[in-house]
Parts: sequence; C-alpha cells; structure tokens
Amino acid sequence: MNTKVTFKIAMAAIVALFSNAMAQANYTEALTGLTSSQKTLDMVYVKGGTYTRGCSTGDNVCESTEKPTHSVTLSDYYIGKYELTNAQWVSVMGGNGTKDNKPKTNITWYDAVEFTCKLSKQTNKKYRLVTDAEFEYAARGGINKNNFLYSGSNNADDVAWHSGNTPKQYGYAQVQDAGTKTANTLGIYDLSGNVYEWTLDSWGWSATYSSSSGLTNPMNRPTAHTQKTRRGGSYDQPASESRVSAHKIRSIEGKDGSIGLRLARSVSDNDPAAKIDPCGITQPFPSGAKTNFRDDRIATADDEAWIYDMGEYNPGMGYVLRLSPNGAAKYAMIMTYNGNQMVTDQASGEWFTVNGQSLYIVPTSGATKKYIYLPLCREKCDNMSMMPSTDMPGRYERMKLTDFSGANKVTLPSSTNKTPEALAQAAGKSNVNMASPPETGRDSRLIEGTASAWVQDNVALNAGGTHRYRKDFDNTSDMRFVVWDAAANTSVLLAHGPWFTVDSTFLRVKDPNGANYDYLYNVVGDTVLYHISFQSYEPGDFRMFKKMSASSVPQWKEPTSNDTYNQGSSKYIPPSTTGTMPTISSSSGGSSSSAISSSSGGSSSSGGGDSSSSSEEGDNTAILSKIAVSNQVMKVKNGIGLHAVNGAIVEIYNTKGKLINKQSYENGIYSVSFSNLPKGMYIVKVRFDKGTKILRVPVM
Repeated sequence: MNTKVTFKIAMAAIVALFSNAMAQANYTEALTGLTSSQKTLDMVYVKGGTYTRGCSTGDNVCESTEKPTHSVTLSDYYIGKYELTNAQWVSVMGGNGTKDNKPKTNITWYDAVEFTCKLSKQTNKKYRLVTDAEFEYAARGGINKNNFLYSGSNNADDVAWHSGNTPKQYGYAQVQDAGTKTANTLGIYDLSGNVYEWTLDSWGWSATYSSSSGLTNPMNRPTAHTQKTRRGGSYDQPASESRVSAHKIRSIEGKDGSIGLRLARSVSDNDPAAKIDPCGITQPFPSGAKTNFRDDRIATADDEAWIYDMGEYNPGMGYVLRLSPNGAAKYAMIMTYNGNQMVTDQASGEWFTVNGQSLYIVPTSGATKKYIYLPLCREKCDNMSMMPSTDMPGRYERMKLTDFSGANKVTLPSSTNKTPEALAQAAGKSNVNMASPPETGRDSRLIEGTASAWVQDNVALNAGGTHRYRKDFDNTSDMRFVVWDAAANTSVLLAHGPWFTVDSTFLRVKDPNGANYDYLYNVVGDTVLYHISFQSYEPGDFRMFKKMSASSVPQWKEPTSNDTYNQGSSKYIPPSTTGTMPTISSSSGGSSSSAISSSSGGSSSSGGGDSSSSSEEGDNTAILSKIAVSNQVMKVKNGIGLHAVNGAIVEIYNTKGKLINKQSYENGIYSVSFSNLPKGMYIVKVRFDKGTKILRVPVM
C-alpha cells in the first residue's frame, strides 16, 4: 500500500479516536455574562448501559407508579451537573431577572423546552430536557449503579434538600443554591431534592413501566400536549419524594417555586431523544369557534382522526373520533384482548355542535349522544380535551389514521347530507350568545349543600400528586374551589364567588378579584363531577371530583385567607362570526421570550418609532391609538382582548417575516422592551379584538 495512503489512514484513525474521546468527556458550555461566583453550565458524560428501573430493593415506601420494576437500556448521553440556575437562564434568555445560583423555577414545561431551543441555537448543539429513564439512570450512578435510596446515599440529608432539613424564612422552606449538598458517584448534584425537574416524558406508567423488560431509550409521548412527569423531589416536600425511583405528575402549564429543569444531550443522533426538536414545540391555546352548528376546528380530514391513546394505562387501548366535514361521524373504542384487536362503536351517525363546546352525534336510530370538548390550537387545532356525558374526560390528539393501530378500522357511515342546522333543530338545540352568556342558570346537580363536598383526592388515589382538590356549591349564589397540599398542610382558594351555568355544560365563577374562572363540566350519576379548565394555569386540563361527606374529607385544613391564589385569567374565547385561531409560528420555539419584559403601570407616551396602522381585523381607532414607542420601549394600553377582557397580543417579526416573539398581555399598561434584541429593524403587530396596529421599530 502507498506509504502516504497508509499515513492518511492512520492519521484519520487517530483523529477519530481523539474525537471520540473528546465526545465522551465532561465539558463546560461557555455562557456570556457569568461571573466567577456563578455556577458554570457543566455537562457530565454518562456512559449508557442497562439498569432496573422502578422501586429499589429495600424501599418500603414505593408507590404503584414505580412498579413493576423492569429492564431499561440507554445510549450514551450528557446530563447537567447542576439544576439550571437563575444566572444561567438570564445568560441565555436575557432580561433583568435574578442572577444567582439558585435553580431557575416558576417555569412551565413549555418554558423549559423554549430554553433548550434557544440554547441549542446559540451553541449549535442539540440540547433538550432529560428523559424520565435518563434521570433515574443518572440518579442511580449510571454504569456504576448502586442500590442507594437517594442519589448518592441512603441518607437523604447527605444529598438532598427536603422539607425535613431545608432552612426556613418566615416559617416557609426556601430553595437552596444548586450543588450545595454532596454529589452522587457521577459527580452530579441535586438529582435528589432541592427542586423537581421537568422531563421530556408525558405522565403514564403502563407504557414505560412495563412488566416486559428490554426497553431501549424509552420516552412516553414526549411531544404530546398533556400532563408531564417531574423527577427528583423538592426542598418543600418530604424526603420520600427525593428517592431515585420516585416520580410525580405535573400539569404541563403548571409552574411554581418547586420545579425547574436539568439539561441533557444525546451523544448519537440515532438516539430517539436526539430527534426531538425543541424549537418545533409550541404551546397550544383555546380558540374561538364560529357561531354556527358545525365547529370546523374539530372536523377531521379523510386520513386523520382524534385519538385518545390509553396505552399508558391499558396497552393497545384507545378511542378514535372521526368527524367528516360533510357531517358523517364515528366514535369507537379500540382494545386488544388475548392478542386480538377489537373495535367497538360508541356512536355513529351525523354530527353538529352547539356553542363551540358541545358535540352531538345523531344516529340513524336511537338516542343522540353528547360530548363536551375544548380544542387547543396553534396553526390548527391538534389537541383537544373531551368528555362523554356518561364518562370521564380524555386528552385527544389529531393524528393520521396510520399512526394509531386499528384507527383505519373505524369507518365513517354514509351521510344523509342533512345540514347541521336541521340536525340541531330536530334535537331541540340552539346556540346561546356566549359573548354575554345568561347568568341566571344554576345546575342544581352541582349544589351539594354544606354537609357534602366534591373532592379529588390525589393523595388517596396514589395518582402521582400531593394535592387534594375540593369544590363546594353550598348554595345558588356562591361557590369555592380549594386546593390542599399534603406536605405543607396548607390550603388556598383557587376560585370563589357567584356562579352560573349554561346548557349544563359551561360553568363561570365570578371572583371578587374581578377575574372570571371558566370551566366545562359534566355530572355523572349525581356522584361524580368532571371539569375541563379554561384557566391560563392549565388550559384544557381536567379533574375528577367525587361527592362525599364534608366531615369525611381527610386531613382537611381550611384556607387562612379569602384571597384567591393568582392562577391567571380565563382563556375562554366565545364563538364569533369569524372564529379566532392563533397563528403561532412553529419556528419561534415557544410562546414567549425574555426579549419582551412586561410590567404594570406607567402611561402611554407619544412619539418615537415609525408606525402605521392597519384595519386587517376591523377598525378600532380608539384602541389602536393607545400604543407608542420611545427609547426602545413600547407602551401598550390594552383594549378589548383576544384571550381575556382588556387583553392584547404583541407579535414581533424580523424584516424577512419570521416570527421572533409572541406574547399575550392582560389588564393594564405594559412596557415591551426591545433592548435585548439584536440591532436592526423589526415589524411589530399589536392585535386587539377589532383591530391591529403595525409598527416598524428600529433597534439601535
């Protein structure tokens, strides 16, 4: 062989070995603006391998969600040495937030994913959230696995901040700086305790906690817009929550001071987790239907259906809903028994809708069936919470028929081509003016009296949570919705005040704080109450309440304040003649960005900026005039809003038309800062219900 060729081959082999060695080393990601006293963004290499996931040997407090134990094999990956800190967050996201070494908290799952998107763009590396399986593997020490109950020790105090050892201020436990307890055998800190951490996985155990071993790189529906899994325990929860096998459910839009994130990266692009594009995940929102009798938001194309995949609870089981634009409808259950797949019709016929929230399927013979629904939308509505009038809610995804086993067996019936108006009239149903709904209705089935209560007990249900929820409709003029935290032994009001219902479907609570709290609801057998929420804290999320004796509610503690905990306003949008569909760019990487910072107060100033107005959504000159730009700050005084009363939507585009940022604002006057954007010209659209103003804003 030619000497030069041999030399080149040898050098290539050396370079490959060197590159491989470098790829498998711990490293520090350079972030701008960090001082010597702030934690660096360190990534720890974790050699893949096989381990037993689930309840540890000798662990006497495991929950059913940690069983059965099973074998999992993981590819090599990197994981953050520390929980992501406030300083690291600000370095990437910008803004004037806290810049200390405490974990970044008060973020939704979408916020966490948006951070990984922005960091990935800045570094040209594929950062993401850690998977549930990766978290536990790292917590157990990776290939150096041990049988510690906590990450690095059998003594929680050595490695975890929890409610039993966290310092308190004014009687309340306080989150601690990252990395102040002992690291585990991989040199990773706080995999037990300090704050919970979001994972990529949707909640559910049967699909991932399976009795059949041999799972490889498992992830449970990482891009599904549904409840997610949190890991690691928290400073304000008992040490048992910090065990290496413990995991909990969390509403995808939930955020508080006890949940943050930890970064991960796949070593190989062949890892399924590496194929998840965080910049392609954007939060869906409720939208407004048209005031007709066939809600086109939920109509399905010939090759698609709404799917409620129950595989996380019952492998091979799901519900399929097909709603043809021509009126044909079929709703069916699919399940596998003894290896045989069965399809059972639940409803078949033609469909119409009322008030943009009630779906009716009218059979050729027999009783009409009702389903209550709330679509969540981006460019299109591809996620929906729905509940039959006789059963519990489910979270449905718009999917191709070929993407769910057996869905193509759910065939549509022939349509009689009756108009939806004719179907509604025959069924005695009509639309109500939901923009100003009548406030006189009170569904008597909700009123349980002072001797009873509607309760969802996540503690007793062992449902992966530590909360107990309670609703009281003691009379026709007032209700209250309370949450009790088992660990902190505290209760707070989530809503209270006068209430009314519409069409045994829509519930509004008019809180004394001026906010509306809106829900879709259903009562089954006078003993079970379901609701689907419109609140910004958890739009589309649902709960199940059982009626029980008020004196039997265990360990109950009354709220100490009559003030309502701020969950954010209702995102309910009533039907209109045109409908309202959000236009969120999938390339924006999320629904918000720290490039925009809002604060109440202040007043509109005049001048500054080159602006022009547009009436593309109707003329509303009086509202549009309440915008001004000066010194890189735009003042917005909100008018009648798209997402809430007195709200507005601000969209920022670059000159190529790419959406850079989109943010919803509610009551008050807000300052929108452009100071953190790169220099250049930007197009800003401020959207109200009846008008849009377009401005050209130079960032100097």
